[in-house]
Amino acid sequence: MFRMVGLTLSLALAPTSLMATEVDISVGSELFLWQEFADNGDRYLDETGARHFVNIEGLNHFHPLWGSRFAGRFYSGVVEYDGQTHEGNPVKTDVDYNGMRLEIGLSRRVGMLARQSDQPQWWLDFALGNDFWRRNLRNSTLANDAPVFGYVERYSSIYGRLGANYQGASGWSVAVGAKLPLHTTQEVKIDGSILTLNPEGRLSLYGNASYALNQAWKLSLSYDSYRFAKSDEVYGYTHIYYQPESTQDSLALAAHYRF
Repeated sequence: MFRMVGLTLSLALAPTSLMATEVDISVGSELFLWQEFADNGDRYLDETGARHFVNIEGLNHFHPLWGSRFAGRFYSGVVEYDGQTHEGNPVKTDVDYNGMRLEIGLSRRVGMLARQSDQPQWWLDFALGNDFWRRNLRNSTLANDAPVFGYVERYSSIYGRLGANYQGASGWSVAVGAKLPLHTTQEVKIDGSILTLNPEGRLSLYGNASYALNQAWKLSLSYDSYRFAKSDEVYGYTHIYYQPESTQDSLALAAHYRF
């Protein structure tokens, strides 16, 4: 299912990009945090560090009150892992992240001044996206020099988000909203086999603030997050596996060029 949605979004991005009335290309870095928790709330691990991204976004104002949005985001980074083995032994290592996010959305101007484009505007935003990422935990050693072997996880999360965007007359804007993963698939290559888990998504928040330096350039600061409940258990060759309750938070700074 998630592969079909990803393909659908990819096919939607290609023709719509040709009709864009505005294109926004941005590059930036984000402070990234991934955490996993036990049933009693104790933290199993955290992963922290910087990831870097390129984002390409097209906007089409096809009606005075309506606009469409389509975007592709590519990101990568190496972050620090501080956690434990399956047996509970403390371990530290590095984690490689590589991913791609595809998103299409629709916006609607609201308010008494909605038809006056030179006035501050409120927009309601809805988007549907598919986020793919690869999480590669590198090999490491314990305190007694015993080897610990890493593994690879592949995620695909289909999500929807709904929010409000206020665009000021002097070139600044703020946006806030909520995001919900609708279907998430996690493939783990471990224990001599490939296991499939489906952690259930929980509601999380996002936000963005931007300021236009001129007609072409702007800066933005944004927050994004995911929340996942504990998955069902699956049987591997030697252990029972599940994805613990997990959270992801990121704070990103980006420079945008619009044409």
